[in-house]
Amino acid sequence: MEYKLIVSIYAAVVSTIVFIWRLYEFYIDRRTKFNIKLKRNTKIPVSANYKFGESQTFLTTTIINIGKPKRHIEQPIFKANKKVDGQEFFNFLSLENVIKYPVTLDSGEKFEYEVTNDVIEELKTKGITKIKAIVRDTHGKSYESKWFEI
Repeated sequence: MEYKLIVSIYAAVVSTIVFIWRLYEFYIDRRTKFNIKLKRNTKIPVSANYKFGESQTFLTTTIINIGKPKRHIEQPIFKANKKVDGQEFFNFLSLENVIKYPVTLDSGEKFEYEVTNDVIEELKTKGITKIKAIVRDTHGKSYESKWFEI
């Protein structure tokens, strides 16, 4: 075999591998990905003269778009580990803090959804010990957080 044939076969194999890798990168970069986390958060209000107010505890759902394309999300829904009144899924409705959905998230942008600790204590009285956040984008794809112990 001539060395020209060996070099041309090697070049064809390398170029095919590079082509497949670029297709893979193209597909992965354009996939939608959300990072969804639930956490307890304590906030302490501070007045202009640096006087501390009474602290409040919140359950915060953080949604981060870690994909490249811009995505629109609908209101988060929550799943409990136990059915209450025959329902497994529920929403938190806040009349003070009205958010217009769908919310647009650019690449790397974060959205936080908060409810007071009183709601969580009410869930505990109903026997719920774990919840999970579920977010749907406007394309109908669902994304879930891990189970959160309340």
